[in-house]
Amino acid sequence: MEIFKCIDTRKTVRKYGNYVPTDDEIKRILESARLAPSAMNTQNWKFIAVYNNDIKKQMAGAILDKYNEIVSKIDAETTEQVLRYRAHSTFFEQAPVVIICIEQNASAFMGGVLEKAGYDKDTISKMRPDSYLLSMGGAIENMILSAEALGFGTCWMVAPVLAHDEMKKILNLKDDEKIVTLLTVGKPYAENPNRMPKKSLDEITEIIK
Repeated sequence: MEIFKCIDTRKTVRKYGNYVPTDDEIKRILESARLAPSAMNTQNWKFIAVYNNDIKKQMAGAILDKYNEIVSKIDAETTEQVLRYRAHSTFFEQAPVVIICIEQNASAFMGGVLEKAGYDKDTISKMRPDSYLLSMGGAIENMILSAEALGFGTCWMVAPVLAHDEMKKILNLKDDEKIVTLLTVGKPYAENPNRMPKKSLDEITEIIK
């Protein structure tokens, strides 16, 4: 599929059909992540494609337990809002494949330089955005567009990361590995799923000449 068509037609998909992507199809998607740009070419990423339903069920259970823990510590009004949020946090269990996107620890050279120069953390955060997390975002977007080109729908999920430590144990991750996103992959259940409205180009753009 031509790249602009992929961008223009991509939609977030949360409900999937029964088709299970082949290993080759998932590897083609992961290959697109591998080729993404990264800060200082650190390639500070790792991706785990989970087909196993038991593993998905364990992760979903850990997320629900984490929500219950949170709800036990907040007021009733906030709880109602949190429960609505929870409803969108575990549907990945029904997706044919879930790609766990993991950031591996990488030292930020300029961040260290700015610390030595005496800048405080708040100032450094403005001067030096998290380039390694941005690298992860580029790799994830590559996967989303590649999945679209292959006829798959995806959903970029951050809500499940509330149960980060629990999922980390389930997946046997190393100490320096951090889960940043879950990406679901599968054939859309509906032929033409709805797309959330986007702001117009004029609303988000300024051109300076």
